[in-house]
Amino acid sequence: MAKHLLFDFGAVLIPIDTALTQAAFEKLGAKRELEDQSKLFHQMERGDLSEDEFLKALRPFFFRRNIFKPDLAKAWNALIPGAIPAENIRLLSQLKKQYSLYLLSNTNSLHIRRIKNLSGPFDYKQFIDQFNGVFYSHEMGHRKPEAAFFESVLEKENLAPEDCFFVDDREDNIAAAEALGIKGWHFNPKEDSILDIKKRLKRA
Repeated sequence: MAKHLLFDFGAVLIPIDTALTQAAFEKLGAKRELEDQSKLFHQMERGDLSEDEFLKALRPFFFRRNIFKPDLAKAWNALIPGAIPAENIRLLSQLKKQYSLYLLSNTNSLHIRRIKNLSGPFDYKQFIDQFNGVFYSHEMGHRKPEAAFFESVLEKENLAPEDCFFVDDREDNIAAAEALGIKGWHFNPKEDSILDIKKRLKRA
């Protein structure tokens, strides 16, 4: 039986749509090479770059060199279309009565500010308060699926892997967690609902 539930954020607890950011970048005149800049995006997620450094680094991948940084930030954040769903906060509140909860997210300061603004300070705080621990990649210096990310969480919170159940929409992240002995649910946001987690836990 799981004692600790570990949740990814984007696509699991809040809807995201990466096509919206792609469309926003294209509208600003993005070059095709921008699609291949996962290394740059990962640097932002690890906290290796400041917001200003990241937005400056994006500029060469656009045909227009005079793009304002706020426009780039808006396009980068477009993948988050709305606030944290209220039903997910209620679900976490119910689960907290039986499990300890942890948030494990590959994210960055621009996306977190966007979520805070869309959700409002009260709902965002209510959401965060449901967790025993919150682990954002840009604050940790590691990102999933790096083993160091999961090992840091387990060590800091003194969690036994076999007592954990991890939900993430990326198969490579689930595989990395399972390699450490953590049970996982590869969540498909197009087919699955996080509201069904209790059913999944019974089958784990």
